[in-house]
Parts: sequence; C-alpha cells; structure tokens
Amino acid sequence: MTSVLSMTSLFPKLVSRLANRLPKGETRTALGSVSFLKVITPGELVPEVQDPIVSLTLQGEKRLSIGHDALHYRVGDTYTSAIDLPTRIEILGCSRTRPYLAMTLRPDPALIADLAQRSEPMVPRSGTRAFAVHPADKDLLDAYRRLLQTLERAEDLDVMGPLIVKEILFRLLQGPQGPILRKLVANGGRHSGIAKAIARIRTDYTGPLRAADLASASGMSVPTFYRRFKAETGMSPLQYRTRLRLYEARRRLHATPTHVARLAFELGYDSPSQFSREYAREFGVPPARDAGLMRARVLSG
Repeated sequence: MTSVLSMTSLFPKLVSRLANRLPKGETRTALGSVSFLKVITPGELVPEVQDPIVSLTLQGEKRLSIGHDALHYRVGDTYTSAIDLPTRIEILGCSRTRPYLAMTLRPDPALIADLAQRSEPMVPRSGTRAFAVHPADKDLLDAYRRLLQTLERAEDLDVMGPLIVKEILFRLLQGPQGPILRKLVANGGRHSGIAKAIARIRTDYTGPLRAADLASASGMSVPTFYRRFKAETGMSPLQYRTRLRLYEARRRLHATPTHVARLAFELGYDSPSQFSREYAREFGVPPARDAGLMRARVLSG
C-alpha cells in the first residue's frame, strides 16, 4: 500500500474532480463550517489572522510562519489551531494543472465540548502551543474521503454532512490534535485568559498596548501572562500586536494603492520611518516596493 507521505494527492479521482470544478481562492460549501482553498501560483499569500481551524492538505505543500515557528505540511497532514493567530502562508510548487488544494473545517466550540465529554479524557496542558501539524491516520482520512464524496451528492448532504463532520472532530479529539482542540473549550475556551487578551489586542491594535491591563483581563499576574501568552502563540503580546499591524498593512497595500505615510499613522505608528523599518524587517522589502511586487504577481497569476 502506498504511504501517505509518498502520495502527490489524496483520493486522486475525488481530488481531480474537485480541482476541475473549484475556482481559485477560497470556496465555501453548503456546509457552513467546511471550505476549500485552491491556489495555482506558488508563493506567499497575503498574511492574515486565522481563526481556530482544522485544515487537511489534499494536494501540494504549504509552509506557515507563526511568530518564530515554521510549520511545513504536505499531503495527508492536518493543521490544527485553537486561537486567533497572525499567520504568513507560502504555497509551494503548485500550478494551473496541479493546484494546491486543502479542505478546512471551522470547529464549533459547543460541538467540541460535547464530543470532548464522550471521548477519552485528555487535559490540554497550559503553557503549550495552541497550534500544530500532524499526519492524519487512516480512520481520519477515511472520514475525510466520505465527506468529499458526500459534498458531491446534494441529496445526501443535509443529513450525512454534519454527521461526518462530527465524526472527523471526534477522531481529531482522539488523536494528537486532541489537546489543541480541547483548548477551545478548556477554562472557558474562547473566553479563557489568553483568548480574552487576544480579543482585546485585536479590537485596539492601533492603540497603546498595556501589559498590566491585558494580564488583569486574563486573570493572571504580568509574568504569568507573558509566559502563557508566548507559550501558546509563539510570540509576545507586543510581537502579536506588531504582526497585526504589519499584516493589515500588507493586506491594504495588496488591495489598493495607498500612501505609506498615511497608512503608518492609521495603524498607530509614531512615524512612517518606524513603520517602514518594521515592515522591511518582517517582509524583507519596504512597503512601497512590496506593494509593487505583489501587484505584479497578481497580474502574472
């Protein structure tokens, strides 16, 4: 039997049909929690803040950068995250004839809480990453295959789709992804200390960052808050806020021509030069030049 690691795509016939019918970019399905991503041009996508997700690579390879962590995942690998994370995404080696394809599930915390009570107890450890990549086992892959088949049959989807999604989440909870998914519901889940701090930073990322206020909202001392925050996100609160600003800057520069100085002040920087230095440190080129490179890539793709 061919190993997953040696395959160039999962479920070749299903994936081939999927590649032919999907437009490039993200496509939502009739199941609201399930979507697909198709990319035909290799390179870095516009960075984003990703909500908690589970993503299976069906074809191709992807590299994620989260803080100082680099995650590389291939066909049959599952990426799982339990908190909002500023993320850089690079697609490797795809083409029009062989696009990158991934299936993404957005887990419902209420469903995770219910399933967690029915599965083997696996308490998530505090102070560990809230994201990781793991290879999917054969039972999990079989559930994904059946979900792909069901998405092709509209008459089955309303009944069978939610049941298979529930099975996938149950199998994830039983595997190495389990402790990460359980962070969605442990200690209040999205209302836990670190999640509350992240929500506050995201709400006012252009304003000043006060560590004492964030720690107080999280119900922790400042040293404990810093330690827990960095352990779960891979970055300090200040680095998290900086990436929110820079990723939003890159998104705006990608979308429309924007005056760099005005953008710097809108994002909370004291000066355009400070903004340009931080931008170049993160992306390797100053903002104005990067905007030109991104637009050229879009036109060529």
